[in-house]
Amino acid sequence: MRRSSTSSASRSSTGRKEAAPQLDQLRQMAHNTQFMDLVAACTQFTVTAGRIVPNLRGEHYDDGERETIGRGLARVRASADWIENAVTRGEVDLDEQLQKLLKGSGE
Repeated sequence: MRRSSTSSASRSSTGRKEAAPQLDQLRQMAHNTQFMDLVAACTQFTVTAGRIVPNLRGEHYDDGERETIGRGLARVRASADWIENAVTRGEVDLDEQLQKLLKGSGE
């Protein structure tokens, strides 16, 4: 009886060892996906700005429009800082003020 439990434990240990490389591969795939998502988000913003901003020459915006754009830019800056902190320091938590800002309900 004891022999079969040892054999069972040995098989369980072997199964975990065999699964470890697969888990590592899955983690690497998830990491790569997250990395590509971040790169794509940054690229998309930059490309869009590069397409829009040159066409602003001669445009005049009223106070309300400037305030709206200013709020949007504050959200972009806060998001960029949040991403940078997540990537450089591993800090992914949102404080209450940042959460409100990103939702558009505070500055």
